[in-house]
Amino acid sequence: MAVFDTRPIAARTAAPAAVPAAVPAAAATSPSGSLGRAARALLPVTWELPICGRSDALAVSTLARRLALESGFSPRRAREVALVVCELASNIVRHAVRGELRLAARSLRVDGACEVEVVARDQGPPIRDLEVATLDGNDGDGPIDPALLLRRGGLGTGLGAVLRLSDRFEVRTLGSWKEVVALLRG
Repeated sequence: MAVFDTRPIAARTAAPAAVPAAVPAAAATSPSGSLGRAARALLPVTWELPICGRSDALAVSTLARRLALESGFSPRRAREVALVVCELASNIVRHAVRGELRLAARSLRVDGACEVEVVARDQGPPIRDLEVATLDGNDGDGPIDPALLLRRGGLGTGLGAVLRLSDRFEVRTLGSWKEVVALLRG
């Protein structure tokens, strides 16, 4: 597994870091496991994580699940956050030359709920037809040949799942880079 700095941007130094708890342990949870007021006061939290291989996709999805739980998401919604993160990170590994993933958690002022924004940024081929790519059994070029399903390493359902699980979903092209943004509310 690649080592990457997952500390909040403001706390980074030149020294490498292990994957942290999303919120300092002393403030993170009450004995019941729910997020305490002190931990919520530490939001917003942002991490920028390079994605270099499949193990990074799994590590980042675990981190995202933990971040969502510690931000007050239900266990089910936290698993959905992890699924979105794993899918977007896996797409970077599968389709891009290089890429990174940004996780940001913040409190909403309106009702005190939290949201997690996932931004997958990569330098790879563009998604030719986004509408088609979000349909199950398709990629950006159209329907996937069933004979190729086992070799290609995916069923063509991931981007559609990201769309269905997200409260907001968008794709941006920035020169040779593209960003897929998914916002999930807890």
